[in-house]
Amino acid sequence: MRYRFPHLALLLSILLPLWCAASETTGPSTSPTKGSPDRINTIFAGYDLYTLRPKAAAAFSLNGVVIGYNIDFRITSNHPLYLGTGMDARLTFRDKTFHDTATYDEIKAKVSTKFLNFNIPLNLSYRMPVSELLYVIPQIGFDFRIQALGKKTTTISSPAKPESVAQTNGFTPGSVNLFSKNALGPQALRRFQAGWHAALKLQYDQFVLGISYGTDFAKLRNELGSSNLLVNLGYMF
Repeated sequence: MRYRFPHLALLLSILLPLWCAASETTGPSTSPTKGSPDRINTIFAGYDLYTLRPKAAAAFSLNGVVIGYNIDFRITSNHPLYLGTGMDARLTFRDKTFHDTATYDEIKAKVSTKFLNFNIPLNLSYRMPVSELLYVIPQIGFDFRIQALGKKTTTISSPAKPESVAQTNGFTPGSVNLFSKNALGPQALRRFQAGWHAALKLQYDQFVLGISYGTDFAKLRNELGSSNLLVNLGYMF
């Protein structure tokens, strides 16, 4: 936790003055409260780059999709400041093939990894009007994640070598549940994570394009963290 909260403090120190400045300098034609309803619903879909970050090894990424729903409630009468929550589902996957090298003793192995998780955010956002239909929306928040599926499948192709050679080189054919303590012991992953994110959204009329980046402080394992880069398109109503 000591590594993450300074990031949040930095984000707040940057965004809050911007919000205050925007509310003080905005003219009558782009009043910050004009066009800011008491409640905003958003459905969205997009791309998720899910990166796993081992402490003692190189990071690697899974690509996937995200689909979700957010609801934001206006919490002040004088400024368009919103508190929001919702839920989204993220499916990410990665295929990696190892083959014909001295390191793997001419073993050809395909390793497929897949994750499905559900995320509940708690967001604070501010709608800064650029014109009557165009808004810039900075956002910060926390994420609470439940892992529904984590699976690694290894397929071995070794026509000239017995299966024991593949296992000696670190490949065990078949599928394994990455959250199973029976299968992985202390290497099993945790099903619950928590983290933070920062986002920037561009709204035009009822459509919104957003980009978000976040990391976790309650990790998959003590030595294994993760991050998410999301790009999505939504519809607000």
